Amino acid sequence: MDIDTIEEEQRDEIIKSLETLNTQVSRQNSLGRRFVIGIVYGVGFIVGSAIVATILLGILAPWFAQIEWVRNAFEAGAGLLGR
Repeated sequence: MDIDTIEEEQRDEIIKSLETLNTQVSRQNSLGRRFVIGIVYGVGFIVGSAIVATILLGILAPWFAQIEWVRNAFEAGAGLLGR
């Protein structure tokens, strides 16, 4: 085997690898896949935000309960429910 043959084989392998990479990248960047990923990220953002808000409200609830207008609104709502 001479050097030219080895270089040709390496070049063919590199070209084959690049074609495979191009196929994978085009599949990953397709409109349908990006749409699905956007939906998943959006749902994850909403769920994560709800979890963080629930934790923060649970931690800060005693402080909010000390605010007079919050306490009055809570008591008015509880009165409407008949509690």
